[in-house]
Amino acid sequence: MAQEARLKLRMQKELKLLLVDPPHGASFPTLSSQSNITDLSSIHAQIGLEETFYSKGIFKIKIQIPKRYPLQLPIVTFGTPIYCSNIDNGGRICLDILNI
Repeated sequence: MAQEARLKLRMQKELKLLLVDPPHGASFPTLSSQSNITDLSSIHAQIGLEETFYSKGIFKIKIQIPKRYPLQLPIVTFGTPIYCSNIDNGGRICLDILNI
């Protein structure tokens, strides 16, 4: 199976999981099972646990999926300005744990 076909199958699986069982405190109002999985370069996410500063916030998140995914990690940046000690001014996530 070609690398591109494997990537498409993997992305279909990931999208289904994201819709059925999203991370705690997150929702993805613009995603559906009919979303174009070949263009998930920018999605809107609602993140923030209840009773936190970020609850009910809508944040534009850019996800760049490399051709070698899942062997190479996606690059995730915030397009919406957000104040968080783990997000730099360019929207890049600054957690050392992501550099594994």
